[in-house]
Amino acid sequence: QPQQKDYDDLCSLPDLNEKTLLENLRNRFKQEKIYTYVGSILIVINPFKFLPIYNPKYVKMYDNHQLGTLEPHIYAVADVAYHAMLQRRKNQCIVISGESGSGKTQSTNFLIHHLTA
Repeated sequence: QPQQKDYDDLCSLPDLNEKTLLENLRNRFKQEKIYTYVGSILIVINPFKFLPIYNPKYVKMYDNHQLGTLEPHIYAVADVAYHAMLQRRKNQCIVISGESGSGKTQSTNFLIHHLTA
């Protein structure tokens, strides 16, 4: 069976329904693509293991980029909020939500890591 195309933004799905949304997330997760956008919202599926996508190379890669120009990543969300704060001179807020054990604390750590870099 050929590999289905995966979409890094669920808004781009040609047929948006619960089945295609879940299939796309499952397909991306199998490829260790744990981040997926829904417009400007970032969905993260906890892989329960460390992935090598949190190093200085990635910090630099996501510096000063708009959402959607690169693969979805927590660093992209952090960077957009940071630059919006600088440009608009207004506080910014990032909401992190999820079930117990879903990785909220780890995601917060990655956000802070990018902001302090």
